[in-house]
Amino acid sequence: MWQGGRRLVLAIHIIRPWSHLEKLYSFAYENGIDLNNIYEQLFKEEYEKNQEIVLFHGAKRPFSMPIDFAGNSKKTNDFGIGFYLGQTFEQAANYIAVQKQHFVYCFVLNLDGLKTCKFNVDTDWMMTIAYFRGWLQDYQSHPLIREIAKRVSAYDVIIAPIADNRMFDLIAEFVGNEITDEQCRHALAATNLGFQYVLKTDKCLKNVKLVQEMFVSEKERAKCVASRAELTMNGSQKVKAARIEYKGKGRYIQEILK
Repeated sequence: MWQGGRRLVLAIHIIRPWSHLEKLYSFAYENGIDLNNIYEQLFKEEYEKNQEIVLFHGAKRPFSMPIDFAGNSKKTNDFGIGFYLGQTFEQAANYIAVQKQHFVYCFVLNLDGLKTCKFNVDTDWMMTIAYFRGWLQDYQSHPLIREIAKRVSAYDVIIAPIADNRMFDLIAEFVGNEITDEQCRHALAATNLGFQYVLKTDKCLKNVKLVQEMFVSEKERAKCVASRAELTMNGSQKVKAARIEYKGKGRYIQEILK
């Protein structure tokens, strides 16, 4: 079954121009055939073994190989300049759903020989995001802040929770001494969006390859927007509950960096 399905999606992929792709993908999507989901399953079955992992990149602007770190990111991204990839097609599609771009790019990354650092939703992650976002200017000389910059620069790949605007707002409140680290951490955990992989060094470029350009139809993007809105609404209720439940518990940033 999958061999036939693979021939189908590969044949579809070479169709041009993009207006034809829009018609074809929309027709398939309306009739319950999720071509991009099929792609994702096929690639994970084919490539994910040993140290290899399939990842996805949603580009806000036209993308082409080779990977240009500076051209695809900025210093104030979550972990500074790097190439940002998500674990699933859905993550990447959500990222471009409100953009004019119609493509998600599928990559295979071989982690063999690369130094990786994994963050979880904790105070270290919150502080690191705040540092790279430029929100800790008043604490630049603090040993903990210097250690954050040193640690991230020592790794080829950073694996960390994905942060969206809701998370940034919460971290900003923590940095502004409005909520404690405990309140912030539990509120952030309620808005789980999965993990991202950030390629930080040229060494990674030898271990990553582009395997497919995936077209995202208008109807699929619309569904992403609707799903994200629902997730935001549900997450907001969980955040409110976490802020109340953990009020007064934990430490404020001034206590951590005193």
